[in-house]
Amino acid sequence: MIRRRIRNYFSPWPPSSLGAFGEGVDIARNIEWWDLERIMIGSHVYVGPQCKFYAKGGLQIGDHVIVGPEVAIMTSLHRFHEASMVPYDRVEECRPVTIERCVWIGLRAILMPGVTIGEGSIIGAGSVVTKSFPPGVIIAGNPAAVVGQRDMKLYREAVEAGRFYFKLLQSEKFEKIYEHLGAKSRIDT
Repeated sequence: MIRRRIRNYFSPWPPSSLGAFGEGVDIARNIEWWDLERIMIGSHVYVGPQCKFYAKGGLQIGDHVIVGPEVAIMTSLHRFHEASMVPYDRVEECRPVTIERCVWIGLRAILMPGVTIGEGSIIGAGSVVTKSFPPGVIIAGNPAAVVGQRDMKLYREAVEAGRFYFKLLQSEKFEKIYEHLGAKSRIDT
């Protein structure tokens, strides 16, 4: 256990084996993910603890996405239609998952293979997303369905003004570090 903690402490984070990731990415260390080379993560993305990403089919996460704790994202399933065995066979059906920019995914949501979540959408806690959704919707439930609509005028104003929650939060943390060190800030917000 001590050896594992030391390895985690000194290993690069996020792992260099990720397909690609932008700046300001904050990923909890206690997540589980497979096929890292198939994961593309944008800038200023937060991924909460205990998430599970199964990325065999490909996973793309846009800029300014917030992924809450214990979210599971599946990009492949075992074949059961026309399977040579039951309950399924060894063939995996892979379909990529795309999460566009500024999406917020709540605690314990599950995203199934082949879905695209439109820009600025919100996925409620515990939702099971089995199909794609357009930009700016609020979805919840099992299976997930549209339960509301984001005010897209306010959304666009915030985007145009560069008011991205996680990026600004990171800037504030850096400001406090610089203040503590007595250095002049290099970050313009």
